[in-house]
Amino acid sequence: MFRVSASTEIAAPPLAVWNTIIQMDEYADWNSQLHYLGGALALGETIQLKLTPLGQQGYEFKPKIIAFEPEREFAWVARTGFKGLFDGEHHFVIHNLGYNRSRLDNFEIYSGLLSPIMQQLPMMKGANEGFAVINEEIKKKAESLCSA
Repeated sequence: MFRVSASTEIAAPPLAVWNTIIQMDEYADWNSQLHYLGGALALGETIQLKLTPLGQQGYEFKPKIIAFEPEREFAWVARTGFKGLFDGEHHFVIHNLGYNRSRLDNFEIYSGLLSPIMQQLPMMKGANEGFAVINEEIKKKAESLCSA
């Protein structure tokens, strides 16, 4: 098992951060790595995404939403093959810092039989940096919503 993560403070209330994260149909306008291809944004539903990590080839996947708590947490799980082969559980967790400020924790926990091998892939070597870039893009978008 291994974890990839990034945290960012945002000069916007949790609602603005939440709206930025869940308005996935707008990702193509501002998110350089993650693109929404379809599916209902609700607990238990499956969505279709395309991830293009920094400097890597993109790939599509269909995760199942496992947490959908407005202004707090949005999470999904994606499996490669069968459960326990290589699973990725992705979380966006929003913390209210008060005074119209938030902290976004963006992390993924990878597990399964193939996780030691997958951890060595070039795509995973730059994953922390990629998560930090996504956080900065979310920050910029959420803060622009508050200044508009």
